[in-house]
Amino acid sequence: MLQFAIVIPNLNQSCFLTDALESLRHQSVSFDLAVMDGGSTDQFDQVIEKYHDIITCIQSGPDGGQARAIATGSEMITGDIVSWLNADDYYFPDTLEKVAAVFEKHPKIDVIYGDAVHVQPDGSFISYFPAIEEFNPKLLPFSCFICQPACFVRRSAYNAAGGIDPALKYTMDWDLWCRLAANGARFMYLHDALAAVRYYPETKTLSGDKLRYHEIWRIGKKYGKRLFPISWLGFYWFDLSFKKKKSAKEKIIFNALELLRKLKKRIFKQTQKTLYGFYRWQSMVDGQCLIQFPWYKDQALDSLSMNVSPSDAAYQVEIDSFVSEKLYSRKGKLCINLSKTPIPCYRIRIECLDQRQWEVTEFFCEYLRTGQMSTHSA
Repeated sequence: MLQFAIVIPNLNQSCFLTDALESLRHQSVSFDLAVMDGGSTDQFDQVIEKYHDIITCIQSGPDGGQARAIATGSEMITGDIVSWLNADDYYFPDTLEKVAAVFEKHPKIDVIYGDAVHVQPDGSFISYFPAIEEFNPKLLPFSCFICQPACFVRRSAYNAAGGIDPALKYTMDWDLWCRLAANGARFMYLHDALAAVRYYPETKTLSGDKLRYHEIWRIGKKYGKRLFPISWLGFYWFDLSFKKKKSAKEKIIFNALELLRKLKKRIFKQTQKTLYGFYRWQSMVDGQCLIQFPWYKDQALDSLSMNVSPSDAAYQVEIDSFVSEKLYSRKGKLCINLSKTPIPCYRIRIECLDQRQWEVTEFFCEYLRTGQMSTHSA
């Protein structure tokens, strides 16, 4: 039976770390786990105390940065399949079982990657990772279509490619995928939701640090062999799309990039693709959509509401494949009552009965115990 080697790098992310560790409790495949803490000053020790039974080794103190911590952690543990999980991300239930089954069925495959969902800091659904594609080595240096927490690599291929480059801060994952591909590793896309990725302004990805775009430029130049790679513009557009409060300059740039994207689609006659019913990079739905996200908190979700269009219409809703009912939106809001008992994963299928193409623009989650509500645009 395959064993996983999983590294969790952490620095003052203890408010999220519980979900990452709890998601590993919901796996039944064997794994070694290294928790690499950069010297946290928050509640790290109290959180870790509850999970000593699943942690193979812990290291806490200055570590030279996230990439070096991952590289060091992967060497401290054993396992046939290498992966890392940021402290604010987490797996779907049974992710490792699904991945292990595919690796065992396809012994010549070196890398398996799947779908991921973007979630709010509290874990509520936002959207799917939209860049996902079937593997294309020619496209890889210009589009990071592999979402890191949902990617798993055979250790033999990982070692042959040289592992993580500890000198990188933002693109150590993309750089590794490119080196794996250049080294002849075989990739496979698993069309299944495997990981949840938190998106909020304080994340490193959305920080807007110029070093990130410099590293993106480096990827296109080194692996795509482009003298002037412009793929960073797409990443900048995506980063701005998540930023609610844009400066006047950022609004102008965002609108200009949005126009360029539309022109590109027209010129190259690009067809719209869907992912679980959602049009990628949009809030539009084609027919039926599937909303799914893990939930490891003690607080149960009381309801999930969303702003929809058409605003006064009938919707068919199916929850976890067995609860199905017709609901009506009122003044543009659709409200779905959920289980009163915490469950590890929510899967909700929704279809507008009045028209095939419809739109969902914002999600609202209400918790059972406190009545607390969170919200995020799709």
